[in-house]
Amino acid sequence: MAVFKYNTLIKSERRKGVITATDKVEAESILRQRGETIVKLVEVRSSVSDSPFFSLRERPEWERKLSGLLIGGSRVEQSLQQFAAMLAGGVPILSALQTVGAQSPYFLSRAYFCVANRLHDGGRLAEILSHEMPFLGQVVIGLISAGEANGDIDKMCLFSADLISRRRVLKGQLLQALAYPAAVILVTIGIMCFLMYKVIPKIMTFLSRRSARLPAITQALVDVTNFLQEYGVYLALAPFVLALLIYFLRRNPASGLYVDHSALYLPLVGKAFRASANALWCRTLGVLLGSGINIITALEFTERSIANSFYRRELRGIKDLIGRGHPLSTGIRVSEINRFIPLADAMITVGENTGRVDDGLMKVAEFSEADLAKRISLLTKMIEPALFVIVGGIVGFVYIAFFMGLMAASTGGR
Repeated sequence: MAVFKYNTLIKSERRKGVITATDKVEAESILRQRGETIVKLVEVRSSVSDSPFFSLRERPEWERKLSGLLIGGSRVEQSLQQFAAMLAGGVPILSALQTVGAQSPYFLSRAYFCVANRLHDGGRLAEILSHEMPFLGQVVIGLISAGEANGDIDKMCLFSADLISRRRVLKGQLLQALAYPAAVILVTIGIMCFLMYKVIPKIMTFLSRRSARLPAITQALVDVTNFLQEYGVYLALAPFVLALLIYFLRRNPASGLYVDHSALYLPLVGKAFRASANALWCRTLGVLLGSGINIITALEFTERSIANSFYRRELRGIKDLIGRGHPLSTGIRVSEINRFIPLADAMITVGENTGRVDDGLMKVAEFSEADLAKRISLLTKMIEPALFVIVGGIVGFVYIAFFMGLMAASTGGR
C-alpha cells in the first residue's frame, strides 16, 4: 500500500491529511467519493525506495577495495551502531540494512544496499560482508559471524562499533604522539630556511665589506650557511626518503620484523608504540573471547588486526602453543610480549582460574590505554620546552655570530 498526502477543498473549506491506497488513481477516487476537490495529491515515498542504489547488486572491484579509505572509521562505526539499534528494536535485517544504507554517505550507502540485495538473494551475512565490505576487517566480520551463529548480531555489531571507535582513538593518540616531534622538526627547518636564504646572506654581505677576518663563531655561521645552501635540499628530502625506506622495508617479512621490533625501543615514542599495541591486542582478543569465539580463531583474528610484525609473530607463537594444549597464560609468559606488559600474565592467570579471561584482557587493555594517554601527555609537555630551546638556540647562535662579526668589523678585523 502507498501513502499519499492530500490538500483538498470541500464547501470552501481547506483540508489536509494522509490517505493510504494501492495507487494514486485509487486515492483520487476515495477523495472524490467524499465530495472533496483535489488541490494537491503527492505520494510520500520511503527514503529507502527512493535511493538510487535500491536495486544495486554489483560494484567495481576497485570500489570494494578502496571504499574503506574513502569512507572513514567514524562513519562505519556510526552505521554499525544504527544497524544494531534497529535489530534490537525488532526491525528485520534486510530493512535495517536498507535504512542504514539510505542514511549513509555515497560509498557506504552503495556497500550497504549491495549487502542487503545479495542477502535477499541468499547467503550468510558474514560472507557477504567479507566480499562487499572488506574494510570492516577480519575481527568485525568474525564478530558478526559469531552473532549469526548465536542470534546476537545486534550485540556483536555494538561490540564491533566500540572496537572500531577505540582503534580510531588509539590511532589518533599515536599520531598525536608523533605529530609533536614532527612539528618541532618542521618549525626548525622553516626557521633555518628563512635565516639561510633571507637573513644570513645579507648579514654576511654587510660584514664582508667591513672586515677581512671574521671571528670563529661568525665563520662557523658562514660555513654552515654555505653547506645548507648547497645540500639543504637533500637534507629537507631526507625525512621523506626515510619514510619511503621504512615503508618498503616493512613490506618485506624479515626486514619488516626488524623495523617493527626496533620501533618499540625508540626514545620517547617507543613506549607509546608498546602501549598502543598492547591495548589493541588485549582489547581485540578480549572482545572476541567474550563474544563466544574459540581462542584459536580469536588469536588468528587478533593477529591479522595488528600492524606490528613483531606482535604478529609473538601472537602466532602463542596460538601454536595453545594448539599443543598449553593455556593462554603459559603462551603469554614464554613470549617476548611478556617483557613489554608483564601485567597480562598475572591478569590472564586470574581470568583462567575464574573462567573470565576476557575480563582480565579488558582490564589490561584499559591499563595500556591509560598508560598511552599518560605518555602522550608527558611527550607533549617535553616537546614544548624543546621547541623553545631548539629555536632559541638557532636564533641565539645567529645573533651572537652577527654581533661578534660586527664587533670585529668595528675594530677593522684586529
